[in-house]
Amino acid sequence: MRKILSLLLVLAMMLGCCAIASAETVDYTQGNPVVIKIAHVSQEGVPIDQGHRLFKQKIEEITGGRMTVEVYPAAQLGDNTYLLEQLQLGALEMCSPSVAALGGFSDATALLDLPFLFKSDEAAWEVLDGEVGQAVFASLESSGFVGLAWLSTGWRHLTANTEIRVPADMAGKKIRVMENQIHIDTWNALGASATPMAFSELYTALQNGTVDCQENPFANINGNRLNDVQKYIILTYHIYDTAPLLASKVWWDTLSQTDQQLIRDTMVDVLAVERQISIDDQETLKEKIANNGFNVIVELTDEERALWREGTQSIYDKYGPGIGMDLIEQIQEINSKY
Repeated sequence: MRKILSLLLVLAMMLGCCAIASAETVDYTQGNPVVIKIAHVSQEGVPIDQGHRLFKQKIEEITGGRMTVEVYPAAQLGDNTYLLEQLQLGALEMCSPSVAALGGFSDATALLDLPFLFKSDEAAWEVLDGEVGQAVFASLESSGFVGLAWLSTGWRHLTANTEIRVPADMAGKKIRVMENQIHIDTWNALGASATPMAFSELYTALQNGTVDCQENPFANINGNRLNDVQKYIILTYHIYDTAPLLASKVWWDTLSQTDQQLIRDTMVDVLAVERQISIDDQETLKEKIANNGFNVIVELTDEERALWREGTQSIYDKYGPGIGMDLIEQIQEINSKY
């Protein structure tokens, strides 16, 4: 597996060199005008939003304005379900939905919903940028989506109004989860009562006690002021949250091969920057929240983390065979390198 990944990396580098060489001779200002609308449901300014805006800056500069990009954050054009429907129709060019929202289109995306799947950022990137991530993207094409990049939202963490350190502390607590069966089963397996709910309803639900806990990356916790109504942030690192940048296949097929390649090449550069923004953003927000005089950051010991992983083994037993144990084993091999 390592030899295969090494060969893929060499091939990608060779293709990147070819793309750079061709960029010296291609005049990207010439061709049909292209308008790209990109939408997502997270708040303006979060890492994926910055990634979208960096793509806008780069592609408009390279094409001299022949390609223009409009970025719509904060569910301005609708929730994840609606955005994906618009992509299928060709009414929207690009969006970055949550992985959980893709479960109805491909069983392969369920792999990325498994808890405690990745050991580190680097392991996640190697998987997502390699043959596993590309296979997931390929599985979405029949539904009308073209996968361009796996952007980073950051690690998902648990928040609550009581200190939680081990799964036993979750007993009897209602936790808001996305409408995704693996997420529901995961938190039920950990002893909580999983309650599917739209993200737009979450703040009010926490405020009035409809739910006791929730889980999200720091960008969403801070961006939506969830830490105002949740005192403890427990660093569980249970899911590496990635937001795939998808293009409408209906629209994509109208582009020239030159424009398609330009978009892909530009996203390679954007992805590296966006991921570093995400890492820096998580550290900045963690420090900001830890020092605000109200919130408490709970760092778990290695022994406590082990209990969380052990508590979700039933999820692997249930979903692993359907997802593909070979894929899970490939990821475990990559994890062992970090």
